[in-house]
Amino acid sequence: MQDRFHTLIKHRLRAEIERRPPLFPWESEVRDYEAQPQELGVPVLVPTRLWLNQLHDLTLPVPMPEPVLVQLFDRCQAVIQTSLRQGARLVQAVEKIFPGQPQVLNHLAGLVLTSPTRSGTSTGALAGMPAQYETATELQQMALSLMAAREILDSLTLTVSAETAHVERQWQTSMGQLRVQATLSPQSNQLRIQADLPCAGQIELKDTAMTANAERANAGILSVELFDLQLDRSYPLLIQFHHQDATPLIFAIQPITTDTAS
Repeated sequence: MQDRFHTLIKHRLRAEIERRPPLFPWESEVRDYEAQPQELGVPVLVPTRLWLNQLHDLTLPVPMPEPVLVQLFDRCQAVIQTSLRQGARLVQAVEKIFPGQPQVLNHLAGLVLTSPTRSGTSTGALAGMPAQYETATELQQMALSLMAAREILDSLTLTVSAETAHVERQWQTSMGQLRVQATLSPQSNQLRIQADLPCAGQIELKDTAMTANAERANAGILSVELFDLQLDRSYPLLIQFHHQDATPLIFAIQPITTDTAS
């Protein structure tokens, strides 16, 4: 008799649970949870690891922590694809590190851009600079971050014109040195990009109407061309190494009317 009673109770409880499933304390409604969790063993890609070597060679008065440099690099890769002027790019590159201070950042960006030296040591914010970034004042950290962003953006930008028709940039990667050359032919309105890759990879030069790309299975030179250029605009160049878990490295190719444009 007792066993039959327990059986009836069990069936009634099961029916009630199926009709009105119980809630966890944090739930306000029934939710479906995956029976198996997503694969946790799949590594999260670190998009910048392949490209970080170049950041160790920045000419700054004070060494900067790698996490800050990585954050700056990621932001520079985003803003370099925009049509913003250099000062606005600098501010956008560092504003997430120092939120809520656009006026101060704008002022410091102007000082950094007009600094007569690449290191920006003449900037007033750097007076009394300590030996470590962590012990610098917030104003000094802002100035250092803007200077680092400026150097990163300069290294990723190739500006060509009739007066300066050929420009070259080098970028140190964990696979070796990457060399990029941009050549403008004003008479034919043609832009030629040549990239010397340290390993297998591909390059892609983007335009609104078309894309020029090339790839190779080993180290060496790749080249692409664009015709019927629009001057005073930016063309993104994406470089990717094969068999590497990283997002592409993005350069900005800027054919301009004259060297005085900025």
